[in-house]
Amino acid sequence: MSLDRRSFLATTATLAATAAGGCTGCAASPTASLRLTAEDDAGLAREALTVFGDGGDGGDGGEADPNPRGGLAVRVVEAGPVTTEDTDVPLPTGRPVVVNDGVYRFAAEPVDSRELRSFSVTINPLRVDEGAETPGPGDRIRFEELPAVDRRKFRELGFVDERPFGIGTSLSYRPEAVEESVLVPEPEYSVIVWPDGPARFEVDGGGSYTVYTYELTADRVTSATAFGADVRERFGFSLAVLPREEREILDAAIDPETPAPDGDDYSGYHVASDQEPSDALRSLVNRFREREPVVFEWERRPEPWRASGEYVVRYDGAVYWASLWVEESAFTETPTPGA
Repeated sequence: MSLDRRSFLATTATLAATAAGGCTGCAASPTASLRLTAEDDAGLAREALTVFGDGGDGGDGGEADPNPRGGLAVRVVEAGPVTTEDTDVPLPTGRPVVVNDGVYRFAAEPVDSRELRSFSVTINPLRVDEGAETPGPGDRIRFEELPAVDRRKFRELGFVDERPFGIGTSLSYRPEAVEESVLVPEPEYSVIVWPDGPARFEVDGGGSYTVYTYELTADRVTSATAFGADVRERFGFSLAVLPREEREILDAAIDPETPAPDGDDYSGYHVASDQEPSDALRSLVNRFREREPVVFEWERRPEPWRASGEYVVRYDGAVYWASLWVEESAFTETPTPGA
């Protein structure tokens, strides 16, 4: 699947917001978009929940991505309790997720914590060969002469044999290690000399934060197939005995080769921002509006008058995950929120 869960809707909603805000060069929001993806029950679970493992990246329904959360989730499921450090709970705990072929709930118990001090720094190379002045010996220090705590920070960033080519970054130290540093909180030297040349070092600011040690566990809820079957039974509805014009819209929404307007590379059926929706589309959107979108108890429910959402539909003997976005003002007299 090429998009994360709800990203089809989020993308068009973002386009609408940037268009309304006068974003120069941004693509205009389509008037309507509909995408249908055929899924079996396990696929419905993967569309509906956050996915880890087997190509999941920790984003909802996403494709493979080198995100360490995915590997962490698989380790917790396969190896039992796992202890890890983070500034916040590293895995979702308030909702079920898919890991490989199962649905699990994670729990995170904080068992320890420690304070770290963080410093925002800027490092810019000195172009001595281009006439840049090099500070005197008292203002510079060779990299290999830095205290071990400082060398370790640059080693973590990958800067040992070569100086950074102009970066702004942050360096984190244990409070006791700050006492050993010659760079933070106030640099004792303004220039660090790496093997390939000098670079100016500046501290722009600092703060502190807490790193927690979490013990992560996972409880299996059910299989992905069983969860998806429940989604299908709970939310699914049939689109049958439709007029030809509405069937043509659904067929176009299924076709992955259908080009999208305004440079959008997403497949499906689209109505461009400068086009009026057809009567057939208005009728089809009303069919969706009368049904319940896929929204779980841990998610925020949309306003009941909105048609945009994600649905499970049966059409021509197959089950589809349907992502629908409509610009409500083009379809109805959009009510004022709170009215």
